[in-house]
Amino acid sequence: MWPASKGTICFKIGMICRIVFFIGQFCLRFGLICSKIKQVIVRNCRICNFVIMIELLDTNTILTGLRFPYKVSKVTQVVIAKGEISCIVDFFSYALKAPSMAIFFPGQVIESLEASDDFEGFGMVTAEEFTDSLNLPVSFQERLSYKSNHFYALNQEGLNAFANCYGMVKSIMSQEDHPYKEEIIRHLFSAYYYGLGYYVHDAQQQKSVMTGQQEVCEKFISLAAEHFKEHRDIGFYADRLCMTNKYLSALLKQETGMTALEWIERFVVLYAKGCLSSTTMTVQEISDELDFPSQSVFGKYFKRVERMSPKAYRQSLEAQRKSQQ
Repeated sequence: MWPASKGTICFKIGMICRIVFFIGQFCLRFGLICSKIKQVIVRNCRICNFVIMIELLDTNTILTGLRFPYKVSKVTQVVIAKGEISCIVDFFSYALKAPSMAIFFPGQVIESLEASDDFEGFGMVTAEEFTDSLNLPVSFQERLSYKSNHFYALNQEGLNAFANCYGMVKSIMSQEDHPYKEEIIRHLFSAYYYGLGYYVHDAQQQKSVMTGQQEVCEKFISLAAEHFKEHRDIGFYADRLCMTNKYLSALLKQETGMTALEWIERFVVLYAKGCLSSTTMTVQEISDELDFPSQSVFGKYFKRVERMSPKAYRQSLEAQRKSQQ
């Protein structure tokens, strides 16, 4: 069991969400009449753009709404309320049992996601512009963007707090004529993110101690995840880690089973597969984004690793989807 202070924090998050929610309901019923018409005209334009930055996920959307491999374009939080899921994210396999939470960041690729028959969950997708507009403390934002650990166990109190906040956001977003919709949702999300930041901070505090070799491997993988579009040469990473190409590859092979070049190739191809699967980008556009000199060079690179051309890969995915309909 967690210390009582954690339960208290979850309780406070829930209370904050409830207070904001009921204030919103009060404003809806007893809002100022004198400027209501003007407010509705102005706010409707703002809310149209505002709502685009937020998407709510339910059980069905999580299971059927994503095309895999799926390239994440916005910060996505998924809460497992019942059952369990297994997924492959950036080459690594994870299994999560309820109650727990997963956070996926822009640039990551979810290769696959499977759920148990009794799975139930919910989540929120938010654009970076929206989270920036909340003006969260810089140190807090850094914790939220910490990608080395994006899976967290929850207790029942934590699950209830997030579920309550989700329900309140969903309720407010469904009220199209609410004059204070944007302000209420911003405050609800602030409460939600402060609760989220608490779990991220707690998980970092409990992070296990790594060996020196494991730290080097983690630094390399972080560098490769950040720079694979511009740098496919081992030398760039070896220089940043102050070691030779040969030693870096040997260390990675020993600790992870793959050489540095194999890691870089997998990052490049997995990103390309995500684009081919979940976006309408052309092969040329994907080639340009990955900084290849030409579409032909990109096609040969992809085929060498994946054993089929980018076009053939996209066609195979479409055929699979049609057969499943």
